[in-house]
Amino acid sequence: MSDFLSLIKESNYNLLEIYKQAPNETLITVAVLLALIALAFFFINHSIKKSTVLKEIAKVDDIKTFDELNAKLVLFINEVPKRGEVVAKALDENKDKILFKSLKLLSTFSIKDKIKKYQIISKRFKQLSNSSSKYNNDKLTTYFKNKSLQLLSNELTNEINEYSSTTHFCQDEVENVNAIVQYANKQNSPWQILDVLFKNLNRFSFSYNIELFKFIEKLNKKESKQVYDYCKEKIDSIFTSGEDEVSVNILEYLYEKEEKEKVYEYIKTLSNASYLQYLYKVLFDKKDDLHLDLAFIANPTQIENEYKEYIDNSLTTNWRDKEHIEFVSKSPGVLDVLGHAEFRSLIERVDRIKTDIENNKKIEEALTIAKRAESIAIEAKSFNQSGSKKKKEKPVVQPRVD
Repeated sequence: MSDFLSLIKESNYNLLEIYKQAPNETLITVAVLLALIALAFFFINHSIKKSTVLKEIAKVDDIKTFDELNAKLVLFINEVPKRGEVVAKALDENKDKILFKSLKLLSTFSIKDKIKKYQIISKRFKQLSNSSSKYNNDKLTTYFKNKSLQLLSNELTNEINEYSSTTHFCQDEVENVNAIVQYANKQNSPWQILDVLFKNLNRFSFSYNIELFKFIEKLNKKESKQVYDYCKEKIDSIFTSGEDEVSVNILEYLYEKEEKEKVYEYIKTLSNASYLQYLYKVLFDKKDDLHLDLAFIANPTQIENEYKEYIDNSLTTNWRDKEHIEFVSKSPGVLDVLGHAEFRSLIERVDRIKTDIENNKKIEEALTIAKRAESIAIEAKSFNQSGSKKKKEKPVVQPRVD
């Protein structure tokens, strides 16, 4: 080694000259220097990152957003196993602050986002538990492991129950309800979560609550699952039972959005006489809609009505409209309202109109033929007069030239 040092001095630190005379020693020396530099870099980098992690752990209270929180937790997960027991101890000392900050930020979201973000934080806590396990700090690892489970089983469940028991079902809540249904169906006992939602749902009137009705319209089988099936069955039953009342607001809503056939069918089959009487007062002969009015007439349920006067007025007003009279005459319930005698008179009126239309058509055809014949006769007469004039004209005689 002393010879190599002497060689360095003699070559005046000329690396090329040193390498020529002692290549092996030169390579070994360079390798040692590089190793020392790498080791120094490692310790410096380790110290910097260790210091950074310690600062970030100490600044947990300053976190403002969920994304910032998530990024910090990912940093702790990645760095805690590498930075020694000092960092693990700092994490242990601040674990309650991390939990408190997490819960505070999570509380600001809608239930749909809470479900998603609670699961993210639960996952991060489990990862923190695993990443700190190398330090044999059972207090730390057990804390984050338990909190990982409690975030979902206690905190998130309470949040869902609070929402499910207090929400007013309207169109804006469809995504939140769908999120609850989808989360519940991933659990071992979905109905432990859904029971609270359904209990609250049944507090509302499916027959009268227009907001609930609009909410149900936005549900779909794929995302709403049990809620969709239950609500669809309830609505179908209400519209077809014959006894259930459907509010005028809902019927008007369906009517305005061009689902008139559903309104007609409901009125036709409603056997609840008192409610049919009410609907008669607010809807019959109020919208200039013959189909709606005939839906009432088609219903055999006995109520106080002026169906006969309505039919008479309709036929009188449209007495020359064959299609109108024929349509009314063939509509269900009209025969029962008019009676056989008047109904027979109505049929005879239709037949007379048909005959009149056919006769008028024949007259029009005859007039058309007559006008055409007259036109042809005039053209022929004009042609004959022109020919006669040509025959009467004297020939022009040219003078003879001798």
